[in-house]
Amino acid sequence: MSIKVKIKMGENYQIFEYGGDLNIPVTTLIERLDYPIEYSCSCLQGLCGACAMVINSQPKLACKTFVNEEIMTREYELITIEPLSKFPLVNDLKVDRSVLHDVMKDCEQWLESDANVSDDLNFDYEMSMCLMCGCCTEACPNYGFDDFVGTQVAVSASKLISLESDKDHTKSIKKKYNDHFYPHCLKTLACEDVCPMKIPTQRAISKMNRKSVWKIWQIIKRD
Repeated sequence: MSIKVKIKMGENYQIFEYGGDLNIPVTTLIERLDYPIEYSCSCLQGLCGACAMVINSQPKLACKTFVNEEIMTREYELITIEPLSKFPLVNDLKVDRSVLHDVMKDCEQWLESDANVSDDLNFDYEMSMCLMCGCCTEACPNYGFDDFVGTQVAVSASKLISLESDKDHTKSIKKKYNDHFYPHCLKTLACEDVCPMKIPTQRAISKMNRKSVWKIWQIIKRD
């Protein structure tokens, strides 16, 4: 079976013909095309998040997305591959996602002291699955506007807020969340829909909202 592969490179698209095995991940498809295409990758096992890109209009990990499954869901033999659009383009399908890590630093996503024993290890484990791949920010309709920093901060903070025993740092994490996430999130939950690790981002956001905003609401209510 022959298919067409439409790849966005810079401002333009190039179309390639491919007639080999379709039961392969998109990363393998890119490598088999008779043209050098640059993209990011590391583990190729869905564990690092480096190969995140937009495949048939959906942000996905290319190493976990199989060509035959993508073709079966469409009415014609075409697969479209694009770089993530919310980050600076480096070349071809490769983007610079360093802003994700910069934001984590700005929002103080670390422990200042010995960790408390968590009362919900299952939740913390789920939150620890985040790959920082950028799929959630790509899907989010509000990312890129105002001071909104992206769902990865809510996911990380929802875990740290219970583990941190330094009260001053806990307050700082909550303040950063209130400034850069809470008032900007529209709760479309597109982040949860596209997360390759199936992280329940709604639970993370709800937990942070309760922890960070409830006391403010109580003060307003008393006034």
